[in-house]
Amino acid sequence: MITVVGVGPGNPKLLTSYALKKIKEAKVLVGGQRLLEQFDTRAKKIPYDRNFDLKSIDKLGDGVVILASGDPLLYGIANTLLKNFGKEKIEIIPGISCVQYMASKLKVSLNDAKIVSFHGRKGKLEEILNYKKIFIFTDKVNTPQKIAKDLRKASCTDYVIFVGENLSYENEKICRFTLKELAEYEYEFGINLVLLLGE
Repeated sequence: MITVVGVGPGNPKLLTSYALKKIKEAKVLVGGQRLLEQFDTRAKKIPYDRNFDLKSIDKLGDGVVILASGDPLLYGIANTLLKNFGKEKIEIIPGISCVQYMASKLKVSLNDAKIVSFHGRKGKLEEILNYKKIFIFTDKVNTPQKIAKDLRKASCTDYVIFVGENLSYENEKICRFTLKELAEYEYEFGINLVLLLGE
């Protein structure tokens, strides 16, 4: 059995008690370097990077825990693992997603929200603009500024944009912008999430 643990947006205090129990019991921890460094454990730590062979997880024996940032099933690694190993071999422990975290900080309901990822994929804004509340996972290509510029090109000016940066960490920032302000904002955001809110 492979256990996938959602560790939340980053701050260890947001871990569920069951997730923490599984991490403490692990014989092998697999995850991004930043996540592995958060836990003091006797488990063997294996970084999950570009060179990691996903199929090798099956050869690591019992007690394998894979750390996933946020919630593993929200544009996370759990979907890939399910495709490769099947439902019967995977246990998934949910975590607080950065979407949930940012929504709670802004007191914004998720009932009518659209959640999309432009992280590592070509984002198509025109497919989501009939929604008034859109959370977007970004990357170094699809930056908050690029999203703002694309919205302005599409004449979609009835949105304000919130950018949540380094959510749950000590250097967390959640800033509100008009499209014009963000399109012209010369700053390289750290790990971030964008929320478009229709006015």
